[in-house]
Amino acid sequence: MKRTTIYTSAAFALLLAATACTQDDAGLLPEASEGTPIVFTATGLTPATATRATVDGDWEGVTTVAVQIGSEVKAYRVTPSADHLTATLSSDDPYYWKGTDIVTVSAWWPCTDGETAMPAVVVQADQSGDGYAKSDHIAVAEEQLHYNGGIPTLAFTHCTARISLTLSGSTSDVSSVRLTNLSTADGNPGEITAHHAGSGTIYEALVAPQSVAQGTAIVTISTTGGKTYVYRMQDNAK
Repeated sequence: MKRTTIYTSAAFALLLAATACTQDDAGLLPEASEGTPIVFTATGLTPATATRATVDGDWEGVTTVAVQIGSEVKAYRVTPSADHLTATLSSDDPYYWKGTDIVTVSAWWPCTDGETAMPAVVVQADQSGDGYAKSDHIAVAEEQLHYNGGIPTLAFTHCTARISLTLSGSTSDVSSVRLTNLSTADGNPGEITAHHAGSGTIYEALVAPQSVAQGTAIVTISTTGGKTYVYRMQDNAK
């Protein structure tokens, strides 16, 4: 996994293809046989500069994306390309264009059955293991598109910020690295245990968007010998 100091968002490449459905929402045809399936293309993923999981910067492991047009949310299957840098989304119940009407599209991952709108960004408190990858959220929010005979573009971005911490000196006696005094809005944890990024002195965590005031004890490092080290923000930050 490639590492950065602080990484807030990246575009994800995605090719969305649709098959057949009946839909009477605003801007969509009432009969599938009369319409053109909506197809999206999104590009912009640059794995050579900064990658995420999705935190690894690809679509491996992602099986479903929620797509919302109007008041309806539909699940689209994800089929990654051979290199996992792009994907095809298809559905047994896709959306259809109605002439040149503008449609407002939102899409997100992770998603669950029964969602009627994009959920709030909530990360996991323990990211020392797979909680790190499970804390990633990607989305497209209210993108306005219209049909002109071509394929419109969607760009997924990360909804979380990645904090990368580089510790100085030996880390052989480090027992945990935690982000502390975080915002608990929307049910987010006030404290996150960071994960060790493979080797060396780098620890990483994904957090929900928030502001941190100068003087906040934002990082706490504990050692096997019972010592505790605290880093405080030097300035206000978002």
